[in-house]
Amino acid sequence: MTTRLKVAAIALMVLLGFVLRLRGLDRVGFNEDEVNKVEAGRAYLHGDFSANLEHPMLMKSMIAVSLAATDLWNRERPGARPVPEEVAVRLPNVIFGALTAVVLFLVAQEFFGVEIGLLTAFLWSIGTLAIIDNRLAKEDTLLVFFTWLGYYFYHRAKKTADANPRAAGKHYIASGASFGLMLASKYFPHYLGLNFLYYYIFGKKQFRPARRWVDTMIVLGACAVFFVILNPMVLAPSTFRYMLHYAAEGTMTHHGYLMMGRFYYDDPAHLRGGMPIYFYPLMLLIKTPLPIVCAFLVGLVEIWKRRREPGPSFLLFMFLFWIIPFSLLSAKWLRWMLSLMPMVYMIAAVGIVSIFTWLSALVSSARRTEDVGGRRLVPALAAVAALVFLLEPAWVSARGGPYYSLYLNPLGLGRTGYYFPHDEVNDMGLREAIAQISEEAPRGAMVGGATEPVFDYYFHRFGRDDLRYFDLSDREKRMAAPPSAYIVVQDGRKYFENLSFVQRVERYQVPVQAVDIGGATAVRVYRDEEFADLRYGR
Repeated sequence: MTTRLKVAAIALMVLLGFVLRLRGLDRVGFNEDEVNKVEAGRAYLHGDFSANLEHPMLMKSMIAVSLAATDLWNRERPGARPVPEEVAVRLPNVIFGALTAVVLFLVAQEFFGVEIGLLTAFLWSIGTLAIIDNRLAKEDTLLVFFTWLGYYFYHRAKKTADANPRAAGKHYIASGASFGLMLASKYFPHYLGLNFLYYYIFGKKQFRPARRWVDTMIVLGACAVFFVILNPMVLAPSTFRYMLHYAAEGTMTHHGYLMMGRFYYDDPAHLRGGMPIYFYPLMLLIKTPLPIVCAFLVGLVEIWKRRREPGPSFLLFMFLFWIIPFSLLSAKWLRWMLSLMPMVYMIAAVGIVSIFTWLSALVSSARRTEDVGGRRLVPALAAVAALVFLLEPAWVSARGGPYYSLYLNPLGLGRTGYYFPHDEVNDMGLREAIAQISEEAPRGAMVGGATEPVFDYYFHRFGRDDLRYFDLSDREKRMAAPPSAYIVVQDGRKYFENLSFVQRVERYQVPVQAVDIGGATAVRVYRDEEFADLRYGR
């Protein structure tokens, strides 16, 4: 394939991925984490960099630029359609999520060749689990982009070190810079450590010369420089104090994750009673189109057979060092899974190529026989395989928007919002419920919920700063609320702290409003004079 054709193919995939990620971006209101990003971005525009200190600065800086640009657009073009803040805040991740297809193509092409590189880029562009996270204003999208860019440049350095040491040095600098940008996106340094560990274990046999200590210093030095330049607040004493407070769970006010009708602890402090070990395999199994699941299983067998080769060994190493530790952690979230998906899609691409290779072998065998019908049937099978493994998953993604997180393949049995309501619904419908309350609530009414930042943000947007929020997990404030208070219930926001109260409300009351999203009841609003008794448990 010529370079021009490869560039054209990748450009089309990036465009496809961008369209799927951008589609209906404002149809879903902000979740709690995203509201925090809005506030941080606005604070950055006013020179205050102390907001949301548990996360690095790179993404918040991008959000600030996007907010400033959309504010200018909305102000200077009053006749044009205004850009909602939901779009402005999520747009940087949409762009980098689509561009990640280029990075994954480069890595897969280095290890496996052009075919698997293109297939990997295509699967990423249409991948439901990748799209879900790329549409959220969370740090994982930038983490994946810069991590794999670092992997690519590091591998290029290792390949060219013997023939062209000068070019290798430049690649080491680029790799270190990429890892620095990764850390300025999210504090997950172990991905850099895994890269060093892989080449320490396997690189001695596969690459010559071995990595010199000066090469390591170049990578770490470039990483440190770019990390500090793009995340200078990490040097502030206030950041260090806040991180200690955050690590001690000083900011955590709710505990518990509802999964398949059962509650689990979702914080690292609980070694027992934490999220089940099968959380990520189950999510992958029911939220990935079935053809890709099958291709992934075939590819997993194939890379295991070829595990002594550079590409398969790298892929298998990174996959196992993700799925095993993350599955053993008590805390688990869908957004963390984004960093697993490059390996999943690359392995699935290997599986698809293996399946097509088997079919090609059948074609060759049929051509050597006198069976004319068989020779006609096998190409038809190849066309069906292309339809199944490429077009069907693309159609699933196109049909699943804009509520991609609610997608289930047939193995999910149509139980939308049942398996992982916190991650699947993720505050969807809350904006609409708050809008309805804002229209009808009397002045100064109290509204109970479980996501104060979201309520405060939309109260202000809808011009109802007079409404007063109280947390359903706070027993004292719950009992002090008047009988006419609004109670907003979300399955994904049920916690150990509010569970008994919410269950009593749901048992004895009928919601005055319900917001359905994609077949799932996302939010229920209650209001009744008997809440006084319910709050006291009578």
